[in-house]
Amino acid sequence: MSYQRPTVQQPAVTGSAPRESPTSSAPPPGAPPKASTKGSETLTTKKPPKRRTKPRAPTLRRSPAPIILVALAAVLAIYYVVVAVSGVLNASTAVPISGAQQQDSPNYLTLQMRTDDVDISNRVIQASVLPVPNGDLVGTRPGEMSKSLRIELVSGQQTTSVATFPGRSIVDPTAISLGLDRGDAAYPFDQPSASVRISVTNDETGEPVPFVVTIDNAAQPWLLQGTVAPSTAEDGRTVVPLVLQAQRDTLTIALVLFYVLAIVLITLMAVVTTGIALLRKRLEFSNIIWLSAVMLAFPALRSGMPGAPPVGTALDYIVLFPCICLVAGMLIWTGAHLLWRESSVLRRQVPADKASAPDAAQPADTTQPAKTAQPPNAAAPLTAGTAATTSSAANAGTDT
Repeated sequence: MSYQRPTVQQPAVTGSAPRESPTSSAPPPGAPPKASTKGSETLTTKKPPKRRTKPRAPTLRRSPAPIILVALAAVLAIYYVVVAVSGVLNASTAVPISGAQQQDSPNYLTLQMRTDDVDISNRVIQASVLPVPNGDLVGTRPGEMSKSLRIELVSGQQTTSVATFPGRSIVDPTAISLGLDRGDAAYPFDQPSASVRISVTNDETGEPVPFVVTIDNAAQPWLLQGTVAPSTAEDGRTVVPLVLQAQRDTLTIALVLFYVLAIVLITLMAVVTTGIALLRKRLEFSNIIWLSAVMLAFPALRSGMPGAPPVGTALDYIVLFPCICLVAGMLIWTGAHLLWRESSVLRRQVPADKASAPDAAQPADTTQPAKTAQPPNAAAPLTAGTAATTSSAANAGTDT
């Protein structure tokens, strides 16, 4: 008895609408657009016409070269004006002296004073004096004095310098020191002055000798101006008060102000760039190096100023020290911030070691093939014997 599988008949599909060809739905050329109805509303689909955009003409940017050239020309013009006004190109070293120094007698002495240096830190003026005889005071040889002279210069209520010249000897310049009344607190606008009382007497008889004073300035970049007051008689001597007023030239003041402006701008740039790096979290070690270089460069700029006095002027307390403190504060803050950020790896907690498990302690044997895991309901693999038994049982069932 043989087993036959029943045949299943599928019902025929009736009433199916014929398929429309893809070309039947396309409207004929020139027909109005198809309207779609949805409820009581009628929507007409129509594509908006494309707008033709004209190509924009390329914009021409002005070259910055003319502006840069004009700025450079303006800076050079200002520089040359400052040089012309400062008087550094003046070949004359004679110091103008105001006051009457007329001598009625032809026998008088000319004191040629030459200023070599204006030492603001020690508050002295280093100078030299050379007496030039006139009339009967001239010796038999050129440059010889016929009489012995004693020259006293009193400055700061003290006898600062005394120069004696023996008679019938060749006269040489003698170094003197004049005390200053003011210091360098207002650098570079400081105007030190020296009040000197000069008297010339005959060293043998003690009689006063008439004289006039001339001054040559060799202390650059200082500008000197002298004022002579009317002479007075003191203890049988003729004393002439002389006031020397010194001030720095315009070019020196302009250069010092340029240094100050550079220090302020560098400080502002350091603060702004470091602050932006902190806010954007882009702080790098190069920022710290830059801040360190800036802080170390400020003292060099200070000492490089023309005619710079020792530290302690008003300029140091107003500009230099605040800028150095600000940059040093930014350096400390950024250094601490960068150190804390980079040391986060050292502060991070390390997870517990899982190497104590027995399977993990022993290394895997790579010589044997790995066993693949099978699900619990998976059928066991068929062997040759199992396949033969299964086929015989199936044939027995068919014959039955």
